[in-house]
Amino acid sequence: MMLGASHFVSLLMNPSQENPAYKNPLPIISIVVPCYNEEVSLPRFYDEITKTMHETKSLLASHNLLPKNAPFYELIFVNDGSKDRTLEILDSLQSKNEGLQNAALQNNAPKSENLGAQSAQKECEIGVFSFSRNFGKEAAILAGLQKARGEGVILLDADLQDPPNLIPQMIKIWLDSKREIKVIYARRTTRAGESKIRAALSEAFYKLSNWISEVKIESGVRDFRLMDREVIDALLEMKEYHRFSKAMFAWVGFKRECLEYEYIPHFKESSSWSFWKLFKYAIEGIVSFSTMPLRIAFVIGALISVFAVLYGIYRIIDTIMYGNPVPGYPSLIVVITFIGGIQLMLLGVIGEYIARIYEQVKMRPIYILESRARKNSASLKNGGGAVAGSNADSSSHCEERSDKAIHKNAESALDSDSHCERNAVERGNP
Repeated sequence: MMLGASHFVSLLMNPSQENPAYKNPLPIISIVVPCYNEEVSLPRFYDEITKTMHETKSLLASHNLLPKNAPFYELIFVNDGSKDRTLEILDSLQSKNEGLQNAALQNNAPKSENLGAQSAQKECEIGVFSFSRNFGKEAAILAGLQKARGEGVILLDADLQDPPNLIPQMIKIWLDSKREIKVIYARRTTRAGESKIRAALSEAFYKLSNWISEVKIESGVRDFRLMDREVIDALLEMKEYHRFSKAMFAWVGFKRECLEYEYIPHFKESSSWSFWKLFKYAIEGIVSFSTMPLRIAFVIGALISVFAVLYGIYRIIDTIMYGNPVPGYPSLIVVITFIGGIQLMLLGVIGEYIARIYEQVKMRPIYILESRARKNSASLKNGGGAVAGSNADSSSHCEERSDKAIHKNAESALDSDSHCERNAVERGNP
């Protein structure tokens, strides 16, 4: 049986009706922000995102989706083991935001009971989570998605390489479609500010990746996107240790829409991604979502073997019939060196796959959170202490989501609850 729109809105406004034990209403929007050495851009980012989301408040109000007496969006900052003052700045932004929200709440408090409660409500809630060391952007994305509680989750980098002013358009498309469009992603139409070599290599990667993999990734597509809760739950079901989010976003499917924009590099001079990091990221993408390199290795080996047999037959016939001597050591050395190089290259390809299997079966956590005295709200915490970003974290996320039971389809909610309970039992959670 399908839940009516009025019931969905009722759950958002008063989630305790569905679960009396749950006291804090959910934010509608979660914004996940991976951070690594972003001390320069973070203050500017906070100003940009809070201004943009304040303008978005009226859009949510027009759809009757503002939660009662609760922030309507949350910022989830994940510090990926930064070596600069990123964590210190995040702490200060968290305190600053709390002060601003409390001041706004006092200044806008309704003076009579006839005034709506929404005129006096906090807009933003900030959660800061810090890794014990640098685990990489993919781990930071996973951690943010696991911590996010909103029905719509936006992924956005802190370096302001992507314009936050696209967020209202994303939310509008999502809401106007009645959440049938579940992914709204951003795509650059230009590569201004990038070197020609880097742009050409990036374009070549996308073409190669789309050729050898069944998962197609558009050139210029960014991590910047809005995803419905259903998409987030599907992504968290994927248990890969080595994660390539761009392909994972495409693999899960769902109806989607693209927002194109021209990149104007006025926020930050350059990306923090070096050429070597991009190269490793490209290898990760190819190996994670395609077995074509293994097939290519087999074909190359087969062709070399066939060529060697045919060439051997030719030399035997040529020597017997015409008495031509077999070429000496130079040609032999060239052939051995060539074949040896091919073998080492193909062994390297096979080794990439074996290494990933080895790391997957070790079942190490994808990330580890520092055990610090955070000022995150109780709903943003995960029980205190060091938290491992393994699959167990996904089960706690499932338990939290199932308790809130905010879904458009009642049968889907029941299925999700059952799945989360099974995950909790399998992992030994109470």
